[in-house]
Amino acid sequence: MATLYLMRHGQTEFNLKKLVQGHCDAPLTPLGIEQARRAAAWYREHDVQPARLASSPLGRARRTLDIVIEENPGFEALPRTDEDGLIERCYGTYEGRPMSEFPVSPWMPGDALVSVGGDSEASARERVVGTLCRLMGEAAGGDVLAVAHGAIINLFKLTMAPHARCEQDVTLSNCCILTFDYNSAAKTFANTQIINVAD
Repeated sequence: MATLYLMRHGQTEFNLKKLVQGHCDAPLTPLGIEQARRAAAWYREHDVQPARLASSPLGRARRTLDIVIEENPGFEALPRTDEDGLIERCYGTYEGRPMSEFPVSPWMPGDALVSVGGDSEASARERVVGTLCRLMGEAAGGDVLAVAHGAIINLFKLTMAPHARCEQDVTLSNCCILTFDYNSAAKTFANTQIINVAD
């Protein structure tokens, strides 16, 4: 059975300053770079050999994947794409503002921010599930390593929770790695591990 390795990006300057990110971007901090290196080491130590790579097009996710590839030279020749479907949830007019001003949990905003330009839960769910199913199909039975963002990963995890085979009440720290077994017939993902390698 094919495996999806779904990873959150490393710590960013906005994470450090407690600013809302969403579709806006911020560079990785020195700690974020080190977190990505620790995740890369986990892939080496567990002999992970994906068939393809993908990331959100936002710089923080792309840079995290860059570091994973740099630390795993065998990954350099693999197909790699930027995927709009892996971009973080949009928080509308709250993006770039202090987290203390945020009216709801950034991890589970529901539809509370649609009126200020945020995306709906249904549209965010559809794009991330659709993208990950397509990537698994394109890998033709091989494994996929994808780098995305905290809230969109959390939404995906919650969507697939009925199939989960591991504890779900786990913090999704920067550069956490979630592993999923993919059922290609049912197009479902069973979460088997959540590894916070950078903690």
